[in-house]
Amino acid sequence: MKTLAAASEPAQEENPLDRLEALRERLIQHPIYQQVNSLGRIRLFMREHAFAVWDFMSLLKRMQQLCTCTTVPWVPSPRPELSRFINEIVLGEECDEDGRGGYISHYALYLEAMTELGADPKPIQQLVSRIGNGADTYRVLEQLPVLTATKEFVRFTLQLCRVGQPHEVAAIFFYSREDIIPEMFSRLIPVLEPQQVPVGRLLHYLHRHVELDGDRHGPLARLAMEHLCEGNAQWQQQALVAAGRAIEHRLALWDGLLKAFQEQSL
Repeated sequence: MKTLAAASEPAQEENPLDRLEALRERLIQHPIYQQVNSLGRIRLFMREHAFAVWDFMSLLKRMQQLCTCTTVPWVPSPRPELSRFINEIVLGEECDEDGRGGYISHYALYLEAMTELGADPKPIQQLVSRIGNGADTYRVLEQLPVLTATKEFVRFTLQLCRVGQPHEVAAIFFYSREDIIPEMFSRLIPVLEPQQVPVGRLLHYLHRHVELDGDRHGPLARLAMEHLCEGNAQWQQQALVAAGRAIEHRLALWDGLLKAFQEQSL
C-alpha cells in the first residue's frame, strides 16, 4: 500500500512521535505570530494564509468522503459515529454563526476580514473561480502571484486528498489543523487586538477557531483519526510521519512570510 509517508520513512531514524512533537513545538514557538504587527504585514499574511483557509475545506471534504456517504444512491455508513463527528465539523466550517445573526462559511468570513483590512483577495478568488469553471487546479496555482511556500503548502494538501491513505488524511487533519490551530491563533490574537486598524472580522474568525477547534472540533478529529488507524501499529506510525510532513509545510509557509516581510520592508 503506497502512502505519503513512504518516501520519507527511510530517512527518518528518530521516533515519528518524538519528531512530530518537536515540529509541533517549533510551529507553536515560531516568530511569525509576533511579527504580524502592522497593516502591511497583516495584509500580506492574509493574502497568503487565505490559501490555507481554502485548502482546509478540501481536506475536510476528503474526510467527509472517508467517513460518510456522499454518493447517490445513498448507502448507510458502517461507522455512524464517524459520520456524526465529521458532519458536525462540516456544519461549523460551512455555515457557522457570523456574529451578526446569520450564518457564513469560515472561508467567506475570512474573505470579509480581508476586505475589511484591505488585503488582496484576488489571488485566492481567481483560483476558486477558475477551478469552478473547470480549469486545472495546479496550473492555475502555479500562475498566481503568491509565495512559492504557499503554492507548495496547497500542493501538499491536494496531493494528500488525492492519494493519501485514510489514516494519513485523518492524522494530517488532526495534528496539523484541528489540534494546533487554536494554539497558533491564540498567539496571533493579542498581537492583532491593539492594532489601530479594522480587525473586527479577522478577530471573530480567529476566536471562532480557538473556541470550536479547541473545545469541540479538535477532540472530534482525534476520535476520527483513532478510528481510521484501526489500532494498526504500522498505520499509526505512517500517520505520524505524514502529519510531520504537513507541519513542515506550515513551517515553510511561516518562514516564507517572514522573509517576505523583510524583503518588502513591511
